[in-house]
Amino acid sequence: MENVIRMGLLGLGRMGQIHCRLISDCPELDLAAGSSGSEQLRRSTAESFGIRTYEDHEVLLRDPQIDWIVIATTTDRHREWALKAIEAGKNLIIEKPIALTLEETEEIIRAAERADVRLTVYNSRRWDADFLFVRQLLAEGSLGEVYRIESRFTHFDPGWGGWGAQGEENPWRLKKAYGGGILSDWGPHLFDQILLLVDSPLQSVFGRLYSKIWSHEVDDHFWSELLFDGGVSALVEASNNHRISQPRWFILGSEGTLRIQGGSPSSWSPALIRRGSGETIQEIRHELPKVEISVGYYQDFVKALSARNPLPVQPAQVLQVMRLIEALRQSSASGRSLSLP
Repeated sequence: MENVIRMGLLGLGRMGQIHCRLISDCPELDLAAGSSGSEQLRRSTAESFGIRTYEDHEVLLRDPQIDWIVIATTTDRHREWALKAIEAGKNLIIEKPIALTLEETEEIIRAAERADVRLTVYNSRRWDADFLFVRQLLAEGSLGEVYRIESRFTHFDPGWGGWGAQGEENPWRLKKAYGGGILSDWGPHLFDQILLLVDSPLQSVFGRLYSKIWSHEVDDHFWSELLFDGGVSALVEASNNHRISQPRWFILGSEGTLRIQGGSPSSWSPALIRRGSGETIQEIRHELPKVEISVGYYQDFVKALSARNPLPVQPAQVLQVMRLIEALRQSSASGRSLSLP
């Protein structure tokens, strides 16, 4: 990579601030500008990161010094600004989920391909310590033949809906119009991880969405059963309704079992592995770093650009995740298992 890559942040709310910090921590990236309709956010971001800010997102997209745009608005605005950024010839990183629906996802990906701009999505939890540990363990074959994977984010946090720039004044994660709900919030992460762990085509999905405590507009709990070619099955579940949390990971193999504690991300430790049987049972405990948000995405993003390699999260992978999420919604509505091509 011959020059520093100049980045622009479209949306300076809570996730926008996280992107600003992570980009600023990468010497190869230059956080050049950001845009927000909030004067307070523009002022505080300019002071914190020393960047120019714009009130109008359109002005940011016309900035000739920007190479990449990061879209960190609420989900309902992703399609609109992604298409405008593509039209302006900007390469794109889009916060997850990429869009509200599978149809919007396909539209964005087609537009990027036609315009010959690069597109990726911020599926940051590929770099979480728990997932990296699980992925390495399965790659080494330490559990033998793995046939059952259970992946859960089960939590109980009254502040979940207000996690955003407007806080409790506009708890957008509890509102349908903004693309709220636990499936949109955690589904892209959890399904992305599962599809990376299981090296077999997905056959079918069956599951349910619930709206029980926090909102009647969107789901606050979902579970799903996935069946893969070759016999591997996976349970994927996320909920903000668990006053008692379940394990983050529970994995069964022919030679061992793995459990990682659940709850909030800072509690995803330790990992407990048991192998053998009878008097030959071996137990191994492994402490995992207690990091809430992984910081590995932008480092690997820079490496990919430097080596002219594929970006860490590919559009085809994003499309597969969104197809799965769409199928789960249909399964919940119909009460039937859905086959996937």
